[in-house]
Amino acid sequence: MIGIAKGMVTTFKHLFKPTFTIQYPNVKRPLPERSRMSFALKTDESGAPQCKACLLCEKSCPDDAIKIDSEKREDGPGRVLTGFSVDLGRCMYCGICVEQCTTQGLSHTADFENSVADRAQTILVLYRATTESLVAAPNLDVAPLAEEGDA
Repeated sequence: MIGIAKGMVTTFKHLFKPTFTIQYPNVKRPLPERSRMSFALKTDESGAPQCKACLLCEKSCPDDAIKIDSEKREDGPGRVLTGFSVDLGRCMYCGICVEQCTTQGLSHTADFENSVADRAQTILVLYRATTESLVAAPNLDVAPLAEEGDA
């Protein structure tokens, strides 16, 4: 009985207040600063993605929504990113992948209008390498491993 009375009091408080309506497609409400809506790969000055293909984000994703394709680097240690995609239909936007990124290359964006009619269109391809970009991939500065006798 007390719950019904509290609900009725709340209803009567809002009954005589002016309504607050946003005409959504024409006027978009500002989002909070740390909104987690979609994903983006940051790039460096040359336009190459900052992702080192370490696979931490793919392994830490609880939904297996991230798919990273990479190849071994020919000129030294490390890997070259060849593809990065996120299945937004599986993603629960927890942000673990963004937190795990060691290069700060993966980030959230404020783009929340991702609705589509077909489930196959929910796959967001953030990067797909071309043959020119694989040849011009920058070499990452990786410190050589110390020998056992050096320590």
